[in-house]
Amino acid sequence: MNLHQLNVFKTIVETGSFSKAAAELSIAQSAVSYHIKLLENEIGDPLFLRVKTRVHLTETGRLLWKHVEKIFQAVEETRRAMIDRTLHHAGELHFGLAVSSLSDQLPEFLRHFKEICPRVSFNVVMGSPPQVIEQIRHNKLDLGIVSLPVEGPDLSSVPLFYEEEEMVVVVHRDSPLAARTETSPADLETVPLILYNRTTTTRHHLDDFFRTASVTPVVFMEMDREEAIMSSVESGLGATILPRCVLSNYDDRALLRFLRLQDAYLRRQVGVVTLNSPSRPYLVELAVRLCQQHFQAGTARAVSTKSPRASGASGKTVALPLEKML
Repeated sequence: MNLHQLNVFKTIVETGSFSKAAAELSIAQSAVSYHIKLLENEIGDPLFLRVKTRVHLTETGRLLWKHVEKIFQAVEETRRAMIDRTLHHAGELHFGLAVSSLSDQLPEFLRHFKEICPRVSFNVVMGSPPQVIEQIRHNKLDLGIVSLPVEGPDLSSVPLFYEEEEMVVVVHRDSPLAARTETSPADLETVPLILYNRTTTTRHHLDDFFRTASVTPVVFMEMDREEAIMSSVESGLGATILPRCVLSNYDDRALLRFLRLQDAYLRRQVGVVTLNSPSRPYLVELAVRLCQQHFQAGTARAVSTKSPRASGASGKTVALPLEKML
C-alpha cells in the first residue's frame, strides 16, 4: 500500500468511475484497475461494486475511504507547512565558532542573517576546533568556522581567508621572564609550558616552530580552552604560548605578563565546515554564503605587556602588529 495506490482509490471515489479516474490521472484504465487489484489483494476484500457504469464502495471500501481522507488531509497540511517554511525560511541554525579572533565579527553576521530570515533563531557554540568539528559530525551543529584543514570524507569545507598571527608568551608576574618584553625559543626550554592539546592547529604550528628552532620544550600540561590555560598561568603553574588575537580579553589581568616570541607566527587558513552532502538545507547554504561575506582576517589589537621594564608604573600598552597576510 502506497500513496500512489491510495490516490488512485481516492480519484475513483471522487469521479465515480474507473474510466473518469484514468482520465483525471492521465493514466490507462488498465493501470487504474491494476492498482486497485493490488490494494484489494493486500487488504483481502473487494473495495468497489460495479453497477452498470457506476462504482460503489463496499463496506471495506467505506472504511478505507475514511482513512484515505485523513491521510491526504495530513499530506496537504504537510505540503503547506513545507511551502510556508521555504517561503519564510523559519527554523533554528546551529552555528559553531572555533576562531576566537572572529568573535567581534559574529554580531554583524547574525544581524544580516536575521534581516534576510526574520523567523530564524540561532544556537551559537564557542569552542575549540576539535569540539566544533565533533559536534558537526554528530549533527549537533549545522556548520562551524574552524582552522583548516579538516580531515575525513564526512566533512566539507569552504575556505574563507589566510591569516598570519603573532604568537605571544604569557607568564606569571613572578616568573624570571616577566621583566622582559621579548624572549627566544631557547629561553623556553626549561620553562614548564601549558599548551593547547595536539589535536589543535595552534599546537601543530607550535610543534613545527620548536622543531625548526631545534628546541625541545617542556610541555607540563595540555588543554583545549584558552580560558583554562590562562587560569593555570595565573595560578603560577607555568607559561603558555597563544595567538595574539585571543589575548585582548586578558590584558587587564594583574598577574600576567606578555612577551613577544621571536619569529613565531601562526599561519593558518580559516574556513567554514559542514557535513559532506550533495545538497545543503537553505539556511545552511545561506549561512555559508554570508560567512564568505562577513568573516575576514582580524585586525591588529593592542595587548598590554604589563612588564615593569616596558611600562613602568604607567602600564604602557604595547601594540603587537599583525604581519602582512598571505
